Amino acid sequence: MLNLQSAELEAMRISLAGALLEAGKQFNPPKQIATAEYLSNEFYLPPESGVLSGLYDFYYTPYFLGVAAALDDPAVSEIDLMKAAQIGWTYFMVGFIFKRVQGQPMPIMVLFAKEGDGKSFHDEKLVPAVQANPQIGRLMDVTTAKKQGNRWNHKSYTGGFLKLVASNSPGNVKSTSSVGLAIVEEPDDTSDDVKKQGDAIGLLEERVKRYPGAKFVVGGTPSLKGFSKTEQRIEQTDRRVLPIVCHECGESHVLDFQYISWLDADDDAQPHEIYGRALPDTAVYACPHCGSTWDDYQRKENIRNTVFSAVERGDPLCGWVATRPFYGKAGFEELNELYACLPGTTLSGLVREKLAAEKLAESGDIKQIIKFVNQKQGRPYEYKSDLPDAEKLAERVEEYGELRVPAGGLILTLTVDVQHDRIAVILRAWGRGEESWLILWTEISAQTGTSDKNDPVWTELDRLVFGVYEHAKGYRLRISAASIDASDGQTNDAVYHYVRTRKQRLAKLLAIKGATTLDAEILTAPRKIDLNTKATKAAKYGLQVYMVGTNKAKDLLAERLKLAGYGPGRIHIYAGVRSDYFPQMCAEVKAPSRRHSGKKVWQPKAGAAHEAWDCETYQIHLARYLRLHLKSPADWDAIEAGLMQPDLLADSEVVPVTTLANLPDAPAAPAKQAPSLADLGRMMNGDD
Repeated sequence: MLNLQSAELEAMRISLAGALLEAGKQFNPPKQIATAEYLSNEFYLPPESGVLSGLYDFYYTPYFLGVAAALDDPAVSEIDLMKAAQIGWTYFMVGFIFKRVQGQPMPIMVLFAKEGDGKSFHDEKLVPAVQANPQIGRLMDVTTAKKQGNRWNHKSYTGGFLKLVASNSPGNVKSTSSVGLAIVEEPDDTSDDVKKQGDAIGLLEERVKRYPGAKFVVGGTPSLKGFSKTEQRIEQTDRRVLPIVCHECGESHVLDFQYISWLDADDDAQPHEIYGRALPDTAVYACPHCGSTWDDYQRKENIRNTVFSAVERGDPLCGWVATRPFYGKAGFEELNELYACLPGTTLSGLVREKLAAEKLAESGDIKQIIKFVNQKQGRPYEYKSDLPDAEKLAERVEEYGELRVPAGGLILTLTVDVQHDRIAVILRAWGRGEESWLILWTEISAQTGTSDKNDPVWTELDRLVFGVYEHAKGYRLRISAASIDASDGQTNDAVYHYVRTRKQRLAKLLAIKGATTLDAEILTAPRKIDLNTKATKAAKYGLQVYMVGTNKAKDLLAERLKLAGYGPGRIHIYAGVRSDYFPQMCAEVKAPSRRHSGKKVWQPKAGAAHEAWDCETYQIHLARYLRLHLKSPADWDAIEAGLMQPDLLADSEVVPVTTLANLPDAPAAPAKQAPSLADLGRMMNGDD
């Protein structure tokens, strides 16, 4: 009995001592150690990581010492890394997360492109790493038990949590008010616009702004040049590179694939099916300064010696060199696979992949070349477009005034792209052979947000939709058709209200959305309203929404932009158009997509505004809606003949539009609006 009591007392004593120790830690937090020191002494790689399992060793990833130093630097708020694919980045970041969980607990959020990516990270990287580091397992439970604070995408621990989120849902990010560490994995694959609430990375950035001393870390492999978010972020940093010192001459340079060379087989040898006469096994790296050749061993030794020597002499950047001024963002670039010191990375292997990709490219398949440039060289692939650039487009402007219809224009159409703080508007005149003239490109600010149907922006839009426009030959034209983008779930109520309440004044006023499929036709008939089924938001307003096959519409728009001069299909632009029209018309390029298995799709360049391009795309749709491509010369003659007659039905009080400043107030809707002569011309053609 006495022994049992003694055992119980001893257990109570140990429990109390443990509790006091934990309480003491709250008042005396553990001493902060450098990230490199923590990884080298306390972080173990799991067996699942491969041959390098065990205590983390910078011998295999010396280039990350500079990144570790930046993570510890209080002056650095953001770290951006543009890298090759296989350099050990993910486990390096897992180690840094563990350092924060153990020594400086805080809310941590990791952003992935899709939920599946986050689930794979949890199962294949996080759980094995926690199991290999029991000190973390005691703080953060990674078992699959379903209980509060422990789900695969949310792990709680004292002082914070680790949250794994997908970029395609704004609620995933916005549900958390602030985080002390935010990490973005593969930014180029994240959503550009999450349900019209902004891009996922931008939403995450707002979370770190509310946490003092927070770190924002972005690491990824770039995609296409001009489209890559990784490249875009690097351009805002001090752009650090890592010059490697040659063991022979002592000069340093940034490692580049252009310095790899190999021997060719003799002329009488049988060429290889893929490599031709090249002998990949003879590949070496040559110093551009002295020409000395490095094999794989010497390449890796030069990298290690460069970095470790920099650390020994107290270099705060650990061998990295900034090429731009520092303003709080540390950027690391040109980290290609030539820097990899991991087992299995060889010069011969890189040569084989390069030659195989080039062989495929000869047959027109460039997917492997793009992959090689992105994942091996760590650079964005520059895809060449045959469209005129912004400067060439600007050279094609013509001397006709804004809001004045040139002689060839006979039908007016207006398109609107809706943004949260403004609406973008393009007015275009169409003539024979679908030759067209830009009449107006503008944007109207929204004072209280376009989700508000009473916002003054809609009254301003009335001035354009229901205005009267002067023609070079003295005619007066009204708009024949207009369309408004209703794809934004937050603003489409206001769009539907606008369209419904103006339908009596302009019958061909459409609410539109972009089709979700790549092969959708430019124009398809809208779904009929079925009151017996669950009504859509548009149906509740009594509206049919027209789906725009944007991919095909952009194809046609691009082909027309290539045409110069006068004639069918030509697109004309007036001198004095707002200067942002030209870069916005070049803001998208049709290029292979990582999300659509390499298919060529229209993609916006990273960070580039493209509202003008979208409005012009909708113009192509409206032209199809009005069947302009089917009109015969006789049809166009009839329309012009109608315009040449005195406009007896025109409101004599309406002032012709010549500038935005004197756009007339929208008149009250009459009980029954008389058709304009332009409408009469179309009726003569049997269009209605």
